[in-house]
Amino acid sequence: MTPGRVARRVLSLLGLALMACDAFGGGGGGGGGGTSPIAFAKGFTYVRKDDRNVYVADESNFQTVGVLTTGQTASTPSLSPDGKQIVFARKTAAGTELALVPSSGGTASTLLASNANVANVRTPVFSPDGTKVAFTFDSAGAAAVGVVDATGSGFAKLNSGGSLGYAFPSWYPDGSAVLAAAGGAGLGFTQVEKLDLGTGAPTNITNTLGTEAQAIVNRLVISPDGTQAVFDARVGSGVSRIFVIDLATKKVTKANDYTNDPGANDTFPGWKSSTELTFGSDSGGADNVYSVKPDGTARSLLLPNAIEAWFGPQK
Repeated sequence: MTPGRVARRVLSLLGLALMACDAFGGGGGGGGGGTSPIAFAKGFTYVRKDDRNVYVADESNFQTVGVLTTGQTASTPSLSPDGKQIVFARKTAAGTELALVPSSGGTASTLLASNANVANVRTPVFSPDGTKVAFTFDSAGAAAVGVVDATGSGFAKLNSGGSLGYAFPSWYPDGSAVLAAAGGAGLGFTQVEKLDLGTGAPTNITNTLGTEAQAIVNRLVISPDGTQAVFDARVGSGVSRIFVIDLATKKVTKANDYTNDPGANDTFPGWKSSTELTFGSDSGGADNVYSVKPDGTARSLLLPNAIEAWFGPQK
């Protein structure tokens, strides 16, 4: 490996580590409302690594973007089912909180602030009817899944008891349950489980991520038709790749790979439709968002200079 290649590989891994720290850490504070909204009906919400603000880009022109927050420390934004609201996590002077901002622009408001029992809130996602938000938080030192009404009331810890931690919730299309990554302390998220919304009771989907994926690292998302889920996972070389699991057969397949850039990291996958994935990648030394079919074909660049992207609404 050439010296330049080694340097770029180190910077790539350092960037991923810093991204993870920004997304899940505590500390600092943020400012108020947005600065340059655009007409938005359907497309991406995302953040940029250099400023950690919430952005939107309508699918009519992904090159024209609007910024919805200023001075924020935002991460993992996602759209409401009607595309009118964005929920995201951000740092505050007191810790972290979930916040809402209209996709058309406006002042961001607090949905749920962290406290002694609900720490490090992150990865929020709206329910299919838009009335609830599921998210990851830390409880007694372990990752857990919580649900809160979109009004900010009615918080509940969805999973209770047992030795597993849970993270990265994704709603089933009928809103009756969430899919979540699960794992034991120190082992990473190596399992996938279904958590019933009413009882919190877990149903195991799989205890294995296939022959190559070692642990889910950032996101697990059910397809709009409910038949598949996509996730990013660490592989043996230490980088992350995108995988798809068939929820009926439990078969896991890798959605893409690089023969000429093995040090690239693919992260934060989602769905543009039930037959098209989206994901972020630092391939080539830049942060871009791509689409690809679940079988790895038809890869296409969609959104430059973006991380943690979420496409919607799906309807």
